[in-house]
Amino acid sequence: MSRKILVTGARGQLGTDLVQLLSGSYEVIGVDIDEVDIRDDSRVSPLIQSVRPDIVLHSAAFTDVDGCESDRRAAEAVNVDGTYNIARSCRDIGARMVFYSTDYVFAGDKDSPYVETDPTDPRTVYGMTKLQGERKVAELLEDHAILRIAWLYGAHGKNFVKTMVRLGEQQLRAKDAGETVQPLKVVDDQRGNPTWTVEVALQTAKIIESGLTGIIHCTAEGETSWYSFARTLFEQLHMDVQLRPCATREFPRPAPRPARSSLENQRLKESGQNIMREYKAALAAFLVNHGGALSE
Repeated sequence: MSRKILVTGARGQLGTDLVQLLSGSYEVIGVDIDEVDIRDDSRVSPLIQSVRPDIVLHSAAFTDVDGCESDRRAAEAVNVDGTYNIARSCRDIGARMVFYSTDYVFAGDKDSPYVETDPTDPRTVYGMTKLQGERKVAELLEDHAILRIAWLYGAHGKNFVKTMVRLGEQQLRAKDAGETVQPLKVVDDQRGNPTWTVEVALQTAKIIESGLTGIIHCTAEGETSWYSFARTLFEQLHMDVQLRPCATREFPRPAPRPARSSLENQRLKESGQNIMREYKAALAAFLVNHGGALSE
């Protein structure tokens, strides 16, 4: 009999791929806010007691970085209290828990990629609440994995790749119509690891099978800036889009962005389990599968 997995945030960018990719090997049940509000323990506990999953993949989160900054209580309710509710219910039935965290738990001022043992120092409400969530999971459960992920893109939900393709196509249509176009300004002083959600889902499956526990960095290999990533994207799509690199200060936002939040998958490599590809190769595979639908 296949093991039973419960996925929270099942209609989100990552959750959708987790449900789709793991359903072939496991009995997967996906829930989102319509089925259970993770902030409400009077709903979380009965759900988990009823489903009795072997593993819970907790991808539900308040991920709007600027929204977290302007509404700290809402961010805490989802990312801290909600995570605590899930973890406690996992403890009650002896389920394993995988919690998806973020590169934002780091300050972003290290001169090399962060490894799992580096000290955390979040500078945003989002990063602070996700770190608190990590600590709740670690305090309540021995059998847990905390996957720190970053710069996600995929076929579902809003993300940088979809936004760039949409803006690039707008520019090309304007150019074809004889209009004067301005280059797309893209930030070039933030560095990280653009990561395809499908790769995270596949790596999750490997972690489940191996039983690896603790904090695990799980991002694409190699680092780049948003500007360089956009340039790679348009090169792979053969789109002659005009780009201009710019500084973060040209796009003031409520939440500060880390200058270099690149992660090193040290524990995956040490355990011989790292299957995360170099970011350009992963992007190419993503575009083969979904490139035609990005502008829809």
